[in-house]
Amino acid sequence: MPTPSLYETLEVSPQASPSVIRAAYRCLAQQHHPDKHLNSDAAGQRLAMINFAYSVLADPAKRRGYDIREGIDAAFVERRGLDVRPRSHHAPDAAGGVNCRPFAFRPLI
Repeated sequence: MPTPSLYETLEVSPQASPSVIRAAYRCLAQQHHPDKHLNSDAAGQRLAMINFAYSVLADPAKRRGYDIREGIDAAFVERRGLDVRPRSHHAPDAAGGVNCRPFAFRPLI
């Protein structure tokens, strides 16, 4: 079985912004914390993998080196939020602009 990439470990895109990586880490660390899975050794191992992935992807220099080793193109950037350029599949609104909703995390329930 091939080892998952650090991005797969954190369940994010290779183009994810630092805030998305941080949010994914916090969510997964809480979800897989060994205190929530008392009789499971796998939870501790999973949390160790999540911590390692975050330690690499949270540091811009380490992330850049990892991306180069993995062959991930640095030209791609995840663009979400108010400064998003319009895409052709978005319908224009009445004023002629594109109606794009900014990206936001929703709380887990």
